[in-house]
Amino acid sequence: MRRMGDWPLVSARRFETFVRWSAYLLATAPLFNFLSGTLTTDRLVETRPATVATVFGLELALVAGNMLVGRRNIDALVGRPRRLPARGLAAWTLVLVALVGVLLTLPGAAMGLSVAMAIGSVAAAFVPVLDARRTLLLNAAVLVITAPLLAVEGSALLATGMAVISVALWACWSNVWMLRVLLELQEAHESRAALTLANERLRISRDLHDVFGRTLASISVKSALASELVRRGRDGRAADELGDIQRLADQAGTEVRRVVRGELRPAWEDEVSGARSLLESAGIRCTVAGDPVPEPCAEALAWVVREGVTNVLRHSSATRVTLATATGEDGVLLTVANDGAGAPEAAGDGGGTGLRAMSERIGALGGRITTRRDGDWFMLDATIPLPKGAAA
Repeated sequence: MRRMGDWPLVSARRFETFVRWSAYLLATAPLFNFLSGTLTTDRLVETRPATVATVFGLELALVAGNMLVGRRNIDALVGRPRRLPARGLAAWTLVLVALVGVLLTLPGAAMGLSVAMAIGSVAAAFVPVLDARRTLLLNAAVLVITAPLLAVEGSALLATGMAVISVALWACWSNVWMLRVLLELQEAHESRAALTLANERLRISRDLHDVFGRTLASISVKSALASELVRRGRDGRAADELGDIQRLADQAGTEVRRVVRGELRPAWEDEVSGARSLLESAGIRCTVAGDPVPEPCAEALAWVVREGVTNVLRHSSATRVTLATATGEDGVLLTVANDGAGAPEAAGDGGGTGLRAMSERIGALGGRITTRRDGDWFMLDATIPLPKGAAA
């Protein structure tokens, strides 16, 4: 069964088309109302053909002005504003005044209703750029203007005319309000999609940095070791190291695909074991000590081990590295310490991409990354609070 959130929304573009054609239909209402009125008024066409033709021409001009103004105001609503020409607005106003004046000379209640329709259609053309309060004020102003014109025909026509004007204005405003809501929803969806895309790009960039920083560091260390073994005539051991380099290169291709698909999830034990092996290959003694790492924190701290050890290999002259964990009521503390703090670049990657990536990963879990020195030792501390319900 489909949930409500699974149903596709009507696109703002499609609803904009509906609003436009609704506005155009409302703009033509005075013309059709006049035509129906002339048909119901006895011998009006025969007795006053020139007046009827004049009204018909003015109605056509008014409808054209209604459509033009309504179109430009809807364009402004959807973010494509265009300036209304002052001369055109003046001519449109004169057409309305002339039309109302001529209609009031014609007999029949239908002509009074045509007056209300003409004034209401003109007011409706401005509704797309008005909020509810301004639309209410416009409605009141139009009723004040038309009430004296309709009152002479009787209270029934007065009530009908006012109802026609109000319904036309608020029907137009309701359509415009729904279009505004859809535009806001569409903008929110686009913003969310852009944010999701940016976050995905950031994740891929961060994961590639962390994964290939370690891979390239491993290749560099093993290449240097293989070269030294060849110089010493230990071809068998050098061949083993070259085989490891090939394996790392093949593994890198697999890791690229896993990073792109978001499937790369480092395990704590694997990262610690890999870090110890890599450091020992580089001639660095590695000591692992401390408490077991709780499962909810293991993946994030595994990334810290990977990046921290990579930075040791790339930026320090360490001979000893310690990976120490401590678990308490407040959370889990991982310390990656090395004795190469005397080197010029011993402080990791200088606050670059790797340290920022670690900080983002740990920060997303409510933790923090800090660095400090103690004599010749440089220490990177990663602290993660334990999730509620996790055993310390």
